[in-house]
Amino acid sequence: MAPSPRIDALAAASVALAALLLAAPPAFADPAGEPSLPFDALPLAPLLDAVYGPGWREEEEILLTCSDGYAPTVPVSRVLAHHPWLAFARADQPGFTVEKRESGEVKTISLSPFYLVWENLDDATVRQEADYGWPYQLVAVDLIRARERFPKMAPPEGSPPEVMKGFAAFRIHCAKCHELNGEGGSLGPELNAASSPVESRDPAWLRAWIEDPSRIRPNARMPALNPALPDRAAVVDQILAYLGAMARARGAAPDS
Repeated sequence: MAPSPRIDALAAASVALAALLLAAPPAFADPAGEPSLPFDALPLAPLLDAVYGPGWREEEEILLTCSDGYAPTVPVSRVLAHHPWLAFARADQPGFTVEKRESGEVKTISLSPFYLVWENLDDATVRQEADYGWPYQLVAVDLIRARERFPKMAPPEGSPPEVMKGFAAFRIHCAKCHELNGEGGSLGPELNAASSPVESRDPAWLRAWIEDPSRIRPNARMPALNPALPDRAAVVDQILAYLGAMARARGAAPDS
């Protein structure tokens, strides 16, 4: 009897994964501040090749889900342009932990089961983007298309470019912690289902809050928008344009 295609595929994936375990990851500069950390890790792009086949490279985004509800997305193009690794252990110590500053205090943070890290010692772009795309306590990696995965978060068809740019920026910088219309992360408050911050806050206050919440509320858990982000002020304006469009769309929707 000929082996089934499914068994052949699983066998091929097992061989590919075994080969990946032989890859030697470089050291990484952790965004929390430690200058050089060695990890035991698998290269993400070849790992996705082994699991999904090469077709994943034609998808739009990767959704990264963490055990605490943090759920960032990264474009597939970023994975292909740079070099992420899926870390599963520290190579220099028994515990899979790092020291990170949270709410003004340095804490020992467990990274288990997985931590997505990026080669950044020689990559100025990744260093400039700081901790974007470095989720820890990672439990799931899914391929998505934004409008299909987040239909309630997507702005109305025909929205102006500023709003569409804001939708993309919101997914990168905000949706990892915040839900909008019930879709996104769960660490922060929902931002549209019942009301929107653009309906209750002055635009200047919102702009300052997005740029750096700690200037308004010391020890705020929400981090500042990456200070090294190119066109940072324009990104804030785009996020506000998106939030405004979504609030207007909610207000215009017929009662269910």
